Amino acid sequence: MNQDPGEPVYMTVEDSYFADAVFIGDSRTVGMYEYGGLEEISTFYASKGLTVYKLFDAEIVPVEGQKKKITVEEALQQNSFSKIYLMIGINEMGTGTVETFVEKYKEVVDHLLELQPDAILYIQGLIKVTTARSQKGDYINNEGIVARNEALAGLADNRRTFYLDVNPMICDETGGMEASYTFDGVHLKAQYIEIWKDFLKSHAIQMEEGLEGEDYGA
Repeated sequence: MNQDPGEPVYMTVEDSYFADAVFIGDSRTVGMYEYGGLEEISTFYASKGLTVYKLFDAEIVPVEGQKKKITVEEALQQNSFSKIYLMIGINEMGTGTVETFVEKYKEVVDHLLELQPDAILYIQGLIKVTTARSQKGDYINNEGIVARNEALAGLADNRRTFYLDVNPMICDETGGMEASYTFDGVHLKAQYIEIWKDFLKSHAIQMEEGLEGEDYGA
């Protein structure tokens, strides 16, 4: 009988921890690729406008030595990773409901773990927008982000899937992203990507060797 793993025990790691990691996501993950200093260490399958609905079908992964790109599905069939960092969902906020989004997100998580049977997966909560951006009156607002994040947190089993939320590190007293950290109210400026990366480095799970089928973490 599986015991409840309880709260995960995190450790702080160096950049080398991400050597066998793949980061999957939309324009925010593109920002991590461009300014996080991990582009030579980690693998990135990220594209502006990517959604959970197109994640496996969009041809966004460059093929070395060729002009063509392949899908994330094909790339994950050809490469093996120990960690998957998933940050996606801001582009889907104008589509469907929280429930339909999370249902699709769960399908994505399950399929990622099937494609990468030796990996753990970090579900990253959506980064909030600034309060001013949230109050513009369109579909991108912090109320919707919070609702989605609460649902995403429920997908983590603290065995193979872990939920991480960087928002407390980058939000101000109004509950939105600190205005000085962003150039458009949605994306972190280059110099503040480091806050996100440092948060990931201080929330790492130690994977135990040779414990297949056992719980990860302490």
